[in-house]
Amino acid sequence: MITETLKILSIEELETELNARKQKEAQKREEKRNQYESLKKSVINDLVPAADKLSDEIQNFKAKAFSELGSLFDLLKDYSKRHQDGKGNFKIEDENYKIQFKRQGKGTFDERSHQAEKHIIDFLTSKYQGDRDTKDLIMSLLERKNGALDILLVQKLYSMEDRFDDENWREGIRLLKESYKFSLSKDYISFFKKDENNEWIGINLNFSY
Repeated sequence: MITETLKILSIEELETELNARKQKEAQKREEKRNQYESLKKSVINDLVPAADKLSDEIQNFKAKAFSELGSLFDLLKDYSKRHQDGKGNFKIEDENYKIQFKRQGKGTFDERSHQAEKHIIDFLTSKYQGDRDTKDLIMSLLERKNGALDILLVQKLYSMEDRFDDENWREGIRLLKESYKFSLSKDYISFFKKDENNEWIGINLNFSY
């Protein structure tokens, strides 16, 4: 039927029909393009300002979280006399929520630690020459692994700082403390809540700094 209709159309009529169809298709494409451009603009103007606002809120919350947990960590160090080296992890929780704070980094003792060891050895030699158990105990806390002191062992020496009234002992502890340096790499904060089964589940909002 269409073929028969085309046969009886003149060339001018055929061109007119084809142009009309092209214009109609072009109009449809233009309408779709306009719809796309309109929706694109609407989506951008709807999502980006909201994302920008949310980003600011998250950054402000992140700063608040690290500030408050940092203050709590400093108070914990002073209160518990632990983590004096600047590193350590802790968590706080109640019956419904939990916050976990992790501090990662590397601690090292510089050349003054070797002088500290000499002072402590002089102290042991002069005061505990015949007490092998005491000498072995204190020297075990100065044991080096791959040439490095272990801060966890050295902290046990710190805890005995006021136990001995001896100049070499006090000087050794002082030099150990001064020789230690903690290089912080990152702090991490994670949040948790309890689910209906009373199990801890992570809240999808973890921070590093």
